[in-house]
Amino acid sequence: MADKKEVKPGACRGYSLVELVIVLACVSILLSATVPNVFRLRKEWELWGGARLLESSLQWGRMHAIAANTPLLFQVEENGRKFYWTDPASGEPYAGSVRDLPGQVRIVASPRRPLRFYQHGNAAPAGTYTLGGDAGSYSVVVAPGGRIRIQRN
Repeated sequence: MADKKEVKPGACRGYSLVELVIVLACVSILLSATVPNVFRLRKEWELWGGARLLESSLQWGRMHAIAANTPLLFQVEENGRKFYWTDPASGEPYAGSVRDLPGQVRIVASPRRPLRFYQHGNAAPAGTYTLGGDAGSYSVVVAPGGRIRIQRN
């Protein structure tokens, strides 16, 4: 026969104060261990997002130069927080091509002369754009043939 505990009239079954304090202590220990990792992860995602944003913009410029059968010029602002495409003849930026990098990410190194994509998809001067942030750095490499790739530094 199974033992059954009787509940006294007026008494409630539940958790004791000691059990609740132990659970809260465990939860606070777990949270204190994960919060710094979440901040580090967010900074890494910002850096990766900035590298992908730059890479996709370069891909767009290459495809636009091929499709429109006209060269395009890639400009990076001095502070490294913005970049955009311009028409090489007029120097006017293309509407909607201005991009801001996320968070504390910025382009810390780039070729001396602005990158130009030509009608056949080739690039001159080919070079490397290095993005830096709190989580490290990525390089977006543009080859003379127009190939674009991202690498972690």
